[in-house]
Amino acid sequence: MIELKEVSFSYPSSAGSRRPVFQELNLRIPRGRYAAMMGPNGSGKTTLGKLVKGLLSPSSGEVRIDGRPLQAGEVSPRVGYIFSNPENQIVSSIVEEDVAFGLGNRGMAPGRMSARVEESLRMVGMAEYRTHSPHLLSGGQQQKVVIAGILAMECEVLVLDEPTSMVDLRDRREILDLFQRLHEDQGITLLHITHSFEEALQAKDFIYLENGRVSFLGPPEGFLASAPFAGGSNLQIPPLYQLIQGLRKRGHVIPPEVRSYAELKTFLLERGKAPRS
Repeated sequence: MIELKEVSFSYPSSAGSRRPVFQELNLRIPRGRYAAMMGPNGSGKTTLGKLVKGLLSPSSGEVRIDGRPLQAGEVSPRVGYIFSNPENQIVSSIVEEDVAFGLGNRGMAPGRMSARVEESLRMVGMAEYRTHSPHLLSGGQQQKVVIAGILAMECEVLVLDEPTSMVDLRDRREILDLFQRLHEDQGITLLHITHSFEEALQAKDFIYLENGRVSFLGPPEGFLASAPFAGGSNLQIPPLYQLIQGLRKRGHVIPPEVRSYAELKTFLLERGKAPRS
């Protein structure tokens, strides 16, 4: 579980004063949940993610991971952090050595380390690349190597800071599918920071940050009917949800569980609202 209790944080400004980002922020993400977080530029999304990992410490308040408070300056080993640019997290010239890097720092026995690396690479679909140079891989493959390294450390929480922003469309879909599998099969808690509402729809919980506070917390679909969205969030709504909104305005009751064109077609066919093709 991720929990922020009365958390305040500010950055120093050039004038010597402090620029507040959060003031007494409260947020709770239950263990094993998949939460997406969006908000305008400068709303504090990355700052919040770094507070959860322990890369930043709050000026007041408390950050807890599964009930345990992070101490000032403590980087949580239970939280993995994935940045947008995978090259910034690759430290070795061979894939399997990069995945093993964190385990080596923990002093893990070689035999156990090798097994852990092999399993982690298998989980992300990169086992056949274990002896390759990560610097010759595509951006999506590099991101999978980074994810494998974090999985090898058996992190229980993953902070995903725009992890698909520097990969192509095919790799993006594969990485998003991978996150979904990790959530469903491994029970890993995910905090996914994104600028894409389409990506956010993959999550069960949706957080919208605005002016240093959580202005919405609930299912992604619920945000479309919320005050923050109606007030002008500048979000680009995917065509699917434009279609669903149009159907709802015409009186069709479309349940929030419908999240794809295939699911929408199946629902409408079952309700007798669309012809079979």
